[in-house]
Amino acid sequence: MTTKSSTQVTGYYLDLLARVHRELRPRTYLEIGMHTGDSLTLIEPETRAIGIDPVPSIRQQINSTAKLFFDTSDEFFEHVDPRVEFDGLDIDLAFIDGMHLFEFALRDFRNVERFCGPRSVVLMHDCYPKSAEHASRHRQTREWTGDTWKLVLCLKEYRPDLLVNTIRVGGSGMSVIRGFHRNETPTALDTRYDEILDKYINLDFTQIEANKDEALNAVPNTWDTVRSLLPEGVFLPPDAQAAARRRRVNLPIVTHQAKRVAKILLANTLRRRTA
Repeated sequence: MTTKSSTQVTGYYLDLLARVHRELRPRTYLEIGMHTGDSLTLIEPETRAIGIDPVPSIRQQINSTAKLFFDTSDEFFEHVDPRVEFDGLDIDLAFIDGMHLFEFALRDFRNVERFCGPRSVVLMHDCYPKSAEHASRHRQTREWTGDTWKLVLCLKEYRPDLLVNTIRVGGSGMSVIRGFHRNETPTALDTRYDEILDKYINLDFTQIEANKDEALNAVPNTWDTVRSLLPEGVFLPPDAQAAARRRRVNLPIVTHQAKRVAKILLANTLRRRTA
């Protein structure tokens, strides 16, 4: 990865996410959609992390201090308070990469925002589709963003108080959302939720495709640009102690994966017996 501030970070979103981690050194990190665990390996050792995914396929060794929840994001926020898990701290950095459908992205964002502070950063993957086929609600291509890109349009209209930009980084782009307030009252995303769904669910990408950079507040993937969208300074002081080595085995992952393998083997055995 290049370190020159004026050039591209690289062409892929995981490289950009890794640099954001290194530059901001967040105290706390929440991720929706762990999948194979590639993005969770990017956290710094001293960062407290929460990962959420109902059926992850972890292939990486993740910081043993990370707290993993094998739930849907809706289920997680129904019974878990991230601030309690983080000993009263806000979510400094969140990465949302869950279901690739607008209504899920909207609910994930609403839930995450409740635990953000004025310096918090939320990153949303898959907000810069290559084409209408990639941006469809129904998967037609191998690389599929779904219609999560609609969240950008929604926030621009219903939450103009927020700062929303979409970085043109490889891997379907990544939006940066900032400007949060500690406000206990419901926002327009809560009070006008049904109205928002009615307005955006059937919106087709072809309606913005010719002008997608303006519609999605797109910015180039250069570090100077990206850094200008992030809060100044770092969250953790330079002398913060690392909680654990990043590559230690995370027991919940090992246990979860073993149960999944056993379940698959049992299902295959029963299928063969009944065939």
